[in-house]
Formats: sequence, C-alpha cells, structure tokens
Amino acid sequence: MNLLSKNKIPLFLFMLLFLFACNKLSQSPEAKLKDLVPKFQKTMCSKTIECTKDEFAKIPPAYRNMIPPFMLSEENCISFFDQKMKEAEKKRVEEKREVTAEQVEAFEKCISAFGKLTCESFKGSKDQMKIPECEEAQKLSGN
Repeated sequence: MNLLSKNKIPLFLFMLLFLFACNKLSQSPEAKLKDLVPKFQKTMCSKTIECTKDEFAKIPPAYRNMIPPFMLSEENCISFFDQKMKEAEKKRVEEKREVTAEQVEAFEKCISAFGKLTCESFKGSKDQMKIPECEEAQKLSGN
C-alpha cells in the first residue's frame, strides 16, 4: 500500500502541470494579451524611467514642467500606459476587431526586445531608438 501512495504523488503533480499547461494553451489571444499588459507596463516604464532620470536631472528647474507627467515616475508611467491599453481595448471592441495570436506574439517580442535595451539606446535622436519588434507589433495593432 505504501508503494502505491508514493506513486500517486508524481502522477498527481504531473496531472496538475498538465492541466496548467492546457489552460495556458487554451487561453484566447485576448486573455493572453491581458496577461501581458502588466509585464509590458513594468518593462517599458522601469526601463524608460531608469534611462531618462539622469538626463531629466540636467534640465533646469524652470523647464521641468515641460516633461510629460508620465515620464516623472514609474507609477505615473504605468498609470498612463494602463489608460492607453484600456482605450485601445475599447476601440477594438467598438470596431469589433479581435486580438490575433500573431499580435500577441509580436507584443511578446516587443516586450522582450525593449527589456534588453541599454540606456545608451535612449540617448541621441528618436530615429536611433527604432525597435523592429515593436514596430511590427504596432503595425499589427493597426495604429
């Protein structure tokens, strides 16, 4: 009897892992996108704030009010992107556009590529900051 109960534990763990994997695989693209949004916000905002704070510190106090509020803190940035994502979702619903698996994959690639950027990428002209993976995600989103 003892041998039988020992064999049940690995089987039980395997079943749990299998069910978890099936749940993730069966998620709709919309649900997957919603799961990715917090990761996108955290990656985008933490990297942006980290890489611009030294440059912003050099701006004379009289001109700091020209910095967009979402660029001043990670919390403001996350709030800003959260609002933009909600607006995009509302627009998709109104236009009856569905999120595709291809869009989700492009969004995942964009998050990954943005997370790998160095702060040197943020310096210089806007043209130097092109991220092909994010440009592809933007094209697929219809913006």
